[in-house]
This record gives sequence, structure tokens and C-alpha cells, in this order.
Amino acid sequence: MLTFEKVLDVFQPFLSEGIYEIVSTSHGYTILEWDSCCQEWISVKLCVTPDNMAETLLEHLTNYLEYKATLGRRELTEDDLAQVAVQRETVQDKLR
Repeated sequence: MLTFEKVLDVFQPFLSEGIYEIVSTSHGYTILEWDSCCQEWISVKLCVTPDNMAETLLEHLTNYLEYKATLGRRELTEDDLAQVAVQRETVQDKLR
């Protein structure tokens, strides 16, 4: 069974990049996205279940990996997408 603790553990390497922060609130866990250029939070997502948190973080991780592959300077290639898919699958396996 997926728990918040397991999700946080699996995504710890990604969260340590400092772009996203997870905060426990009275309504559930909240994912905050930090924009270092503007020095402000640019998105906030409440996650009331571990599955919801895992899905949200997996989406953010995928976008991050795609950006890292190109640094926003070119279109993604088939190789880029294949590498991102492998990394995404590795994370999904850890969540099971």
C-alpha cells in the first residue's frame, strides 16, 4: 500500500533539487513550486492521498527530466523521450 512516507522517500532525490517543497497542512500535504528567478512560489497543489501526491510528483519529474535533456534549447528527440521513460519507469517501480 502506498503511503505519503513512501512517496516522499522515492522522490527525495528529485525534491532535493530545491524546486519543489512538500508541506504538511491541516488539509493534507501541499506541493509548492519555487521560481528562483522571481523569488516566489508559482504553483501550489494540495494532495489528499498518497496516490495523488505520487501522480503529481511524477508529472513534475517528467517535465523536469525533459527540460534537463534539452535545457530548453531544442526539441526533444526520440532518445531523450526514451531516457525519460526509463527514468520514469524506475520511479514507478519504486512506488509499487
